Amino acid sequence: MDAELLELQRQFEFAQQAKSSIRLSDRNVVELVQKLQELRIIDFDLLHTVSGKEYITPDQLKYEMITEINKSGRVSLLDLSDIIGVDLYHIEKQAQVIVNEDKELMLIQ
Repeated sequence: MDAELLELQRQFEFAQQAKSSIRLSDRNVVELVQKLQELRIIDFDLLHTVSGKEYITPDQLKYEMITEINKSGRVSLLDLSDIIGVDLYHIEKQAQVIVNEDKELMLIQ
């Protein structure tokens, strides 16, 4: 599985580097990702960003939130939502996970 994933990543990087006269629109890319999820080719959770043009995994969201917390010390969930560009619902959900895992952190509402 790991070798297959690495090969797909290599092919993806090659495709990104290649010059092409044919470009996919943002809408087409979103539709392709949705189709890949329906076909279970992408079998992990993806969250939409607020712009709708990007995706983020819950693990990456958690990492970015922890990075911002460590950088700022104390940060509002609304500010995290704006900084990372993810809906507040996903920020709140991941914040609860982070607080449960790290006893030094607390969520003040």
